[in-house]
Amino acid sequence: MDNEERGSVIADETVPVLPLQSTVIYPQGVATVQIGIEENIALLKSNAEPDTRIALAFSDAGVAGEVRRETLSRVAVMSRVLDRLKLPGNSYQITFQGLRRVEILEIVQERPYYRARVGEVAETVRDPFKVNVYVQKAINLFERLVGSSNNYPKELIHILKMNVDSPGRFADLLCSSINFEYAEKQRVLQAVGIEPRLQRVIELLRSELDRVKVAQEVEKRAKGDIEESRREYFLRQQLKTIQKELGDDDLSRRDADDYSEKLDALGLPEEVVREAEREIERLRHIQPSSSEYQVIKTYLDRFFALPWGVETDEDIDLRRVRTALDDGHFGLEKVKERILEFLAVRKLNPAHKGPILCFAGPPGVGKTSLGKAIAEAIGRNFFRISVGGVRDEAEIRGHRRTYVGALPGKILNGLTRAGCMNPLLMLDEIDKIGSDHRGDPAAALLEVLDPEQNNSFTDHYFNVPFDLSKVLFVVTANYLHDIPRPLLDRLEVISIEGYTENEKLQIGRRHLIPKVVREHGLSSAPPDFQDAAILEVVRHFTREAGVRNLQRSLEKVARKIAREQVESGAEAAPIAVDVDQIQTYLGPPRYLHDEAVDHDEVGVANGLAWTASGGEVLVIEALKMKGKGKLVITGKLGEVMKESVQAAHSFTRSRAEKLGVRLDDLENMDLHIHFPAGAVPKDGPSAGVTVTLALASLLSGFPIRSDVAMTGEVTLRGKVLPVGGIKDKLLAAYRAGIRMVVLPKANEKDLVEVPDEVREALEVHAIDHVDALFELALIGYDSAPEPPPPDVEAGDATVTPPA
Repeated sequence: MDNEERGSVIADETVPVLPLQSTVIYPQGVATVQIGIEENIALLKSNAEPDTRIALAFSDAGVAGEVRRETLSRVAVMSRVLDRLKLPGNSYQITFQGLRRVEILEIVQERPYYRARVGEVAETVRDPFKVNVYVQKAINLFERLVGSSNNYPKELIHILKMNVDSPGRFADLLCSSINFEYAEKQRVLQAVGIEPRLQRVIELLRSELDRVKVAQEVEKRAKGDIEESRREYFLRQQLKTIQKELGDDDLSRRDADDYSEKLDALGLPEEVVREAEREIERLRHIQPSSSEYQVIKTYLDRFFALPWGVETDEDIDLRRVRTALDDGHFGLEKVKERILEFLAVRKLNPAHKGPILCFAGPPGVGKTSLGKAIAEAIGRNFFRISVGGVRDEAEIRGHRRTYVGALPGKILNGLTRAGCMNPLLMLDEIDKIGSDHRGDPAAALLEVLDPEQNNSFTDHYFNVPFDLSKVLFVVTANYLHDIPRPLLDRLEVISIEGYTENEKLQIGRRHLIPKVVREHGLSSAPPDFQDAAILEVVRHFTREAGVRNLQRSLEKVARKIAREQVESGAEAAPIAVDVDQIQTYLGPPRYLHDEAVDHDEVGVANGLAWTASGGEVLVIEALKMKGKGKLVITGKLGEVMKESVQAAHSFTRSRAEKLGVRLDDLENMDLHIHFPAGAVPKDGPSAGVTVTLALASLLSGFPIRSDVAMTGEVTLRGKVLPVGGIKDKLLAAYRAGIRMVVLPKANEKDLVEVPDEVREALEVHAIDHVDALFELALIGYDSAPEPPPPDVEAGDATVTPPA
């Protein structure tokens, strides 16, 4: 101590010395201390008189273990014993009252306890003005501390202000009122001079005020400008205390042990076990309050939710499967046969890696329900995964866990939902998968759907291989041309075209009407739908290849019948629903379904087109007028269809003389070709023969038979090339009442897919050149005289198709 801190020694005396290591008692202060060390007990027994004077010495900060004379502080507090209490275990509880500061001048005895010669220290004030400033500053800091924290009663401010005339007493009282650390309190005790003592108290007040601010910032989750090291220290101390109180250390260990037991019971491959053990060990050493703890725990929960080793028993009974398919789906005989063939191979060779079935067809024809029926019939769990609109590869393969909110991909998530490793997973709307800068989901599906690769499929989220070879994948699509070629190469396509009117009638009678009646509470008095009424709905209130709109229309009728029954209040009686009531319930017809030409006419022909909702009859109109030989095309056509019209126009011009038209007349004539329903986009080459026939009729004046419809692509030489969608197009012709259909010769093989009732009702002609179409469809053309062949002039060219 320097002279300013020591003060001056007034007198000296010899007294017993009691060393304290964890408690600081100031002059005028009262404190209770528990005594259990042998030397200290010997001191108490030797000085058992009431009001015994004992010097309380303090061990230097940072010194632990046995107290030695060199560790005792120079400044001690003379105190007197107020109370003694004998405790169990040969220990005492002593209450001391501090009297004044003394300085230990000499240790005169060490055994059995310390005795020392001490001198009283006089407190000095060298600069009263500075002392007053220090006192006022300390009061201001303490007032701010009381205002910031609820741990200090406001009455303390009052008590302190009553002691401002005694600055030493003021500093001691202030220091004893705040829970400073032992070392800091001892430093204040060692300061005998008033000025340094007040300076140290002010420093401690500022430190405590900073600590309170940090505590408030933690509660409000705000950042302050407090010294980073002090703030971090306090936060860590507070966190340790909270975790200790909550027992979080045991929680992480228990969770890790639970996961380890689950892992041991699964018997997984070594590579998978190694990854899981690594995450479990990370969980074991992370505090539960950490955000990373929750990330790892979520990962492990999802990991163990996967159906590791869980399989259902597959029972393939072809009779039961056939019955299930027939009960749920009318018609579709070829589709059912292919499904039965597929399952027969699996029954004979369960390890056979067969093709991936792809049900392709218009909406509403039963693709998804077919997959569900298969799963139920063979005893497999079923889960549908909609991949339509997926544009991110991570939707299939999962997100890497470095991203916030990472999730597994749809495939493994579907297996988790299915609850086994061998479910039937249906990938619905696979043709509507997109791609952008986030990757190509279709490319990710290549591995999923390849039987040679999917036995070790790795999801980015789990980062472990998973066996998908036991999963029975079935996919559905509306448009095959929208499926990437490498993906389509892995699929066996089973086409499901639209239903005929008779099939829709039977579906409505057997499946839709019983379902609608049951769902609308009409089972007690079910309405009797006549066949003519169902056909009226099919023909004039729906335009689709499937039966979804048919079901919606029947539901609308059922709702109106239910309302009538409720409003009448009488006991419900079955009613017969005929054509008139259908129009009453549903209003005027929405469609003049597949409206074909109703009479023989020049320049108007019936074409056959394919749409997403099935086949349709497309009327094509041609008109001529005076002009300069221009060709006008309207109807919102695509590039392919425009080029097809140009080819048909060129071929018709080449046949002008045979059609009775002079080329000079064509130079003074404009031609206009229109495709009705101008708001509907149209494209494709299949209208080529229809446009050619309409132009030939327009130029020759021969009417076109109104009961004839056609489809096919035409070349510049008049050859008719094959097109797609033959079954749907013939169904559309059948619905429209067409008698004769003209097809390309190469499409004759597709007639086997057409239902027998349609083939029997239609007269089908297969042609390979447009001239044959003229003879079939142009009234009077076959009796027209054959003109002599024209001379070939210089500059004429013969157009031949490319090799």
